[in-house]
Amino acid sequence: MSASPLSGLLVVDLSRYLPGPLAARLLADLGARVVKVEEPTKGDPVRETPPQRKGQGALGAILLSGVESLALDLKQPAAVAVLETLLAKADVLLDSFRPGTLARTGLAPEDLRARYPRLVHCSLTGWGPSGPYAARAGHDLTYQAVAGALAPTTALPAIPVADLIGAWSAVTAILAALHERQRTGQGSHIDAALLDAGVHANLLSWSAEAGGHKGVGEALPLTGALPCYNLYKTADGAWIAIGALEPHFWYRLCNAVGRLDLVRKQYSSSSRVRRKVEELVWSRTRDEWMEVFTREDIPAEPVLSAKEAREHPQVQGRGLLGEGEDGLPRLGFPARLDGERPRGGERVPGLGEHTEALLAELGMERERRQEGIGVRLSWKQRVLRWFRR
Repeated sequence: MSASPLSGLLVVDLSRYLPGPLAARLLADLGARVVKVEEPTKGDPVRETPPQRKGQGALGAILLSGVESLALDLKQPAAVAVLETLLAKADVLLDSFRPGTLARTGLAPEDLRARYPRLVHCSLTGWGPSGPYAARAGHDLTYQAVAGALAPTTALPAIPVADLIGAWSAVTAILAALHERQRTGQGSHIDAALLDAGVHANLLSWSAEAGGHKGVGEALPLTGALPCYNLYKTADGAWIAIGALEPHFWYRLCNAVGRLDLVRKQYSSSSRVRRKVEELVWSRTRDEWMEVFTREDIPAEPVLSAKEAREHPQVQGRGLLGEGEDGLPRLGFPARLDGERPRGGERVPGLGEHTEALLAELGMERERRQEGIGVRLSWKQRVLRWFRR
């Protein structure tokens, strides 16, 4: 299997922030050519997300490396004409506008379907294009809140689950639509909502609710209700994650530390039992516990910081996390194909860096000199243009 299975496909990305650019980046990792259309003044806000190095945000380095940047002001008719010419060549269009935004430029989903019948158009929205919340503002936190995903812990999530699963599900749907197009010759319109992703991610809650209503703040088996599956603080102030769900793992742990009295308390929801386990874990340091876990082959690991995780031998051995020439992080595709991890380009394009080249490729040299097209040139491009005169 090729590590670039999507080679030859053209993806036009109109999205901003996290979910859409992540979906586009995953497609780029798989070999697709991704042209990112950006607003000419500031571009995608992820470019400026701190921390920064030489004006480049770290999140932007992860999400934008390996794509081409086309600066267009889509409020201008001339810029929309450029986009339409590009779409005539594209396989996939990805956008993250609120419902109805593209329609105001004459590019409603039904219009795109009629004009570009082979185009796979994925609309990645917050609440979806239907229902009473369709036009409502939102972010990952609010999608998770409405999806019920925050209820068991009533704590801020460590990762933006709705955003991430929304991006991955959008990519899955795009790949399925491209496969279907091979059979029918027809594209499709994909409705991918971040709320839907949050609801899907909350599958453990839907399973638990089958046994009765769970209130806000009520822990579930895998969110703190069980002493055998929890986070605990050690004697040196570190934290460990114990995942001894199976009885034989829990028995090994209790037997190794001489606490057979806790064996039958594995699935207890008693706060008294929880305190006993907390006191037990508090009696040793993290390293002392790791000796026990390793010797007894118990699924338990230290809770690591991002820096510690980067240096972990298994993380390093998997080769997913890297660093660009700018000193900012890069992430490869989270799977390997026949032993090889797909990885797109490492360089982050300057805002609008590929505008002139793309316009020339589209045969729109005259449009390059039109007012209102929204082109933003890098200083290198401006110098080259001056010399060409």
